[in-house]
Amino acid sequence: MPAATPNFSDKLACVIDAFARPILLKAASFFTVRHQGRGCLRHLQMNARYRIAAVLPTLTICVAMAVPESTKAGSIDLSRQQVGSPPRDFEFWRAGQIDSGHWTVVREAAGDSGISIQQAGADRVARPTLALYTPLSATNARVRMRFKLIEGSMPSAGIAVRVTSPDDYYLVRISAFEQRLSLLHVIRGTPEEIAGVDADIAQNRWQTLEVVANGGGFTISLDEQWVLTAFDHGKVVGGRFGIWSERDDVTRFDQIEISPLASDIRGRFGG
Repeated sequence: MPAATPNFSDKLACVIDAFARPILLKAASFFTVRHQGRGCLRHLQMNARYRIAAVLPTLTICVAMAVPESTKAGSIDLSRQQVGSPPRDFEFWRAGQIDSGHWTVVREAAGDSGISIQQAGADRVARPTLALYTPLSATNARVRMRFKLIEGSMPSAGIAVRVTSPDDYYLVRISAFEQRLSLLHVIRGTPEEIAGVDADIAQNRWQTLEVVANGGGFTISLDEQWVLTAFDHGKVVGGRFGIWSERDDVTRFDQIEISPLASDIRGRFGG
């Protein structure tokens, strides 16, 4: 498919990105705790938080203007999916092997949202499982979803970002057992934590998780509240995006939105 000609909003977003990025990175790096080339914004003194509060509106404006109208509506429609079958437009991996048997479209009980995707594990061995959205491959994107941790020995869920193989990706992981939210880099199947914060994670309750991956920065929100901004200064590569669970968990996901940022010339649907 030939590349689309940039419109005025795309050009304006690029101009804003060019001028705002150096300012935002400089401000963020002032408060960054670095470890082996990586860092995060966390556990700051109160005066530092006030300064970051002044930076965040600018960051929000830049991210919002970087997403054109054609890509804001990135919601995955589950209402047309067949209950009892694996969700369409996803590919499934478990412990690095193809596996669709643990993912099913289910109908929620009365009073809930209707249709959701359920992951149900079969054993207590730590076996990460991925459902990757196949129509999109991108470098910079916004991913948002709701999750409900129903049961499991160590209930957890997450968003997989820039997946280049079933064993190589970034992961925003929440854990009810640890009461923690973490940004991990999984390399050849081994996870390394880049940053993490304590978080209020409940079972049997719908919660919302969102990550905006833009260059080396990852901005993460839980239940519509910003909780963490972290950086990985390694090579930025594109990949697929999706949802994640592990072990013997029974976890449900809905209201899944995956949208490339307009500044990402690699972002594309299909192919």
